[in-house]
Amino acid sequence: MRRKFSVCGEIYNIYFKPPIKENFCDLHPAEQLEQRADDTEEKAKVRLATYEEQTKPLLDYYENTERLKKVDGTVDSETIYGQLEKLI
Repeated sequence: MRRKFSVCGEIYNIYFKPPIKENFCDLHPAEQLEQRADDTEEKAKVRLATYEEQTKPLLDYYENTERLKKVDGTVDSETIYGQLEKLI
């Protein structure tokens, strides 16, 4: 899913921020991108398990004490900013 260029460090996501030319860095078009070492199915499973173990209990706690505020991150940045302003 994620690709990087080792020289400049530019990172791409094949779904959300793909390079202009598949598998090549936009800034260095003659150079191929590499898959990030931490972007494997095994690593994703570890990240999800860590989330379930460490993060989810905190979210549940703050939600149950009515101190968790949510913002819809799927909308445009101006709308997100407006939501954040209302919360602050």
